[in-house]
Amino acid sequence: MTEEVLLAYIPVLHEGYRRFIEAHGSGRRLFLIGPQLHLDYGPLAKDIRALPAEQAATAVASWGICAEVNVLDADSAERLAGEKPALTMPAEDVSYLVTERFFAGCEVRYDTVFLRWDKTRTAQLLRAEAPSAPPEDPLLAELVAAAQEQAAGSVDWWRRVGAAIRFADGSTAARANEHLPHRLSAYAVGDPRSNFSKGVGLELSTAVHAEAGLIAEAAREGIRTAGSVMYVTDFPCPPCAKLIAGAGVTKLYFRSGYAVLDGRDVLEAAGVELQQVG
Repeated sequence: MTEEVLLAYIPVLHEGYRRFIEAHGSGRRLFLIGPQLHLDYGPLAKDIRALPAEQAATAVASWGICAEVNVLDADSAERLAGEKPALTMPAEDVSYLVTERFFAGCEVRYDTVFLRWDKTRTAQLLRAEAPSAPPEDPLLAELVAAAQEQAAGSVDWWRRVGAAIRFADGSTAARANEHLPHRLSAYAVGDPRSNFSKGVGLELSTAVHAEAGLIAEAAREGIRTAGSVMYVTDFPCPPCAKLIAGAGVTKLYFRSGYAVLDGRDVLEAAGVELQQVG
């Protein structure tokens, strides 16, 4: 019978790791991915939180969940691979790397549990969904029309995004995404966003996003944003989500798009009500 073992990169101890180990490791052997297995993997060189693997192994062993806890180096990884165990691993970049290098011939099951922000999860596009907005709301319809008019006039053909806001005093404003230092800059010298996929390098852009432009304009004019309502044609990127939360927007309507990184979590934690407009 094939032995089932647990294999994971565990740089720190938190509740997510304990739940992962409890779900899959009871009475089984657990192997921690040691530094020798990922020395040339750049992102982990920046993991300043990481405990020495041996200390992490000792701490995890003290939980009494697994039959034994060991740290893998290259030699012990090859020996383990020779046993042909069935592996359970977190679905993250370092797991895929180690599997490809040492355990290509083993049965591997990946658990999608969230344990940390690895590169793949950081750039992951999650379809943004929220309760539908009321079908007949004249105030919302006004914001939708204003934002869509702005989006239609945007020269950013790949990302024609519009946003509109109704402030607490009842006044409104609308904007589209716009490039700086000139609105046609992307056509003169190229758009740096063309070098990246969606969700990657979000800050590397010559454009001011529509939502950020509205909030900055309100700050310049001394208009209070707390208690305002906003509509955007595309779900906000993480930086814009943080601006919207910080500005005190109470309700955000959106048409479509993807939530990246922690944008949605930030909005919900700030008490911003999300509704989707069909």
